[in-house]
Amino acid sequence: MVSWRKALKRPLPRNLVVLFLPWSLLIIVLSFLLYDRMLSDRLEPLLEAQTDSLNEGVAVLERHLSSLRGDLQFLSQQPLLTRAVRESSDDSYAALSELFVEFSNSRGTYQHIRWLDETGMERIRIDSDSGAARQVETSELQNDSASYYFVETMHLFRGDSYLSRFDLERHYRPDGSIETLVPILRAAVPIFSERGERRGILILDYRAERLLERLRETSVAYGGSLQLLDHEGYWMLGERPEHAWGFLLGKPELTLANHQPASWRQLQNEQRGSFIDPAGFWAYNHFRPSDAASVTTNAADHWLLLSHLPAQNLSELRWEVLWRVLLFFGLLQGVGLLIAVRRAVDEAERLRAEHGLHVSSRALASSNEQLQRTVEQLQRTRRALLQAEKLSSLGTMVAGVAHELNTPIGAASVAASTLERASQEFQVSMREGLKRATLERFVQRTDDGLNIILISLERMSQLTRAFKQLATDRASTERRRFNLRELVDEVVLLLQPKIRQGAHRVDVQIAADLQLDSYPGPLGQILQNLVDNALIHAFDPGVKGVVTIRGQIDEAQRQCVVEVADDGRGMSEELMGKIFDPFFTTRRGLGGTGLGLHITHQLAVDILGAELAVESVEGQGSRFSIRLDLN
Repeated sequence: MVSWRKALKRPLPRNLVVLFLPWSLLIIVLSFLLYDRMLSDRLEPLLEAQTDSLNEGVAVLERHLSSLRGDLQFLSQQPLLTRAVRESSDDSYAALSELFVEFSNSRGTYQHIRWLDETGMERIRIDSDSGAARQVETSELQNDSASYYFVETMHLFRGDSYLSRFDLERHYRPDGSIETLVPILRAAVPIFSERGERRGILILDYRAERLLERLRETSVAYGGSLQLLDHEGYWMLGERPEHAWGFLLGKPELTLANHQPASWRQLQNEQRGSFIDPAGFWAYNHFRPSDAASVTTNAADHWLLLSHLPAQNLSELRWEVLWRVLLFFGLLQGVGLLIAVRRAVDEAERLRAEHGLHVSSRALASSNEQLQRTVEQLQRTRRALLQAEKLSSLGTMVAGVAHELNTPIGAASVAASTLERASQEFQVSMREGLKRATLERFVQRTDDGLNIILISLERMSQLTRAFKQLATDRASTERRRFNLRELVDEVVLLLQPKIRQGAHRVDVQIAADLQLDSYPGPLGQILQNLVDNALIHAFDPGVKGVVTIRGQIDEAQRQCVVEVADDGRGMSEELMGKIFDPFFTTRRGLGGTGLGLHITHQLAVDILGAELAVESVEGQGSRFSIRLDLN
């Protein structure tokens, strides 16, 4: 390579301007493209965050309003409320009040729970201003017949419900100043007697600060841009706390329509969407509480949930990208000038570099192709191992069924042989002269033999049905609705030879009517693998152990939990951390492959979409738990 000093001593080529001018124009074009690309890359995650925060906010509103609707329906359908409406006695009021107090304490989200009769008079009111719910004395009850929510709800039909506009409940200090403002949503439903007469309304005053706080948390998580407005443009949750509740605090100017009139008009064009205007980026959704809470009458027309990225933020981002692109432009122009001077000098080096790049690209392509083949081979191996484990499990079932069928077949064969000999003896007796005692003995032996044969055939039929169902499920891997107890009983039935061989016991604790909508084949194989694993690894030689299979519904998590527990030797923490690893086994050289629990974990996670966890304490046994979502 020619040195810089020698290159600079040479006269500049005459076409230096010609060489540099195309480069300069190219850099200008690239700078524009780079600016557009960098700005798009920086804006895209911000805009996606606004949309994501909007979707999360809609989900928050739907969850809270659905819960409010559910609570209202639950209380309105209580027999104690029907009794109170029918009897109007102190005892019925006391029982209903106790129910409302317990419900308010358990929920912790309701400022008041009230029953107003058809005249608007409060019959029962539960307050929870200080956290603990209490029943308001009869002397403190009020008449709310003139309230808007009473009038609106009393006009509804049976099954309809009412949701009010946001309201503020003011708490005052002793000096008369406002201490706190509690946002309230009122949900109400008309109450009817058994004869269909209107007997007032049931109303829940929902403390909406939890809903708004959850929206604030969502807003903070996505950059603090989420806002909630009513149909007139008043903020319930705004970019600034002082903007909220203008319609209740006598500040009609605090509306988005007043602050950003052009943006407000564009927000009314569609049900949901996004746009950029001089005020910034807006993503919005006109949310109707009636859709989320299934209310048929709603005083609030709709809410506007929007996410706003101010124009100042966009402008700062553009300037940041611009100076980076200008720096890039200046550097490349300087580099272009140097390249124009050194182009001839570096031509050979460029060719060598291109050759090296070509060689590297070919090597990289070859490595990528080899890596792809390796990945495909690993996938084929994994599928083969999974199929091998299925066949191995099916082989265990076949062996178990064959072993179990031997007993009833043998019993039936012996009974048939006995009946044959008895028939021959009876024929001889008939030729020699039939006696009554001989006839009775023959009939008794025939009845006993037929009974043994029928019992044996029923046992064989039961085993065959169990094997057929499990084999079909293992082969098809189809989703269907099935009885969990029946599936577990079939698995235990086919594992009986191995269970009796070790003198162990399997205890099934599952309700007889527990139904699941899942994949019985993979689930049956998982249970078989876990029980088989416990029989092999959990118990020391000579120890008679107990394997317990439990199944129950976790209503809180909307999951079915199936557990396989043993009272064996247990595992150390180090061992628990490896049991699901492929090819890890504690019986190396004794027939263990180390794939059973690994494939069990794969079946649970990949096919069932479940969670498989293990808990164990050395000397106290182990417990495997499977959590399946209820769809």
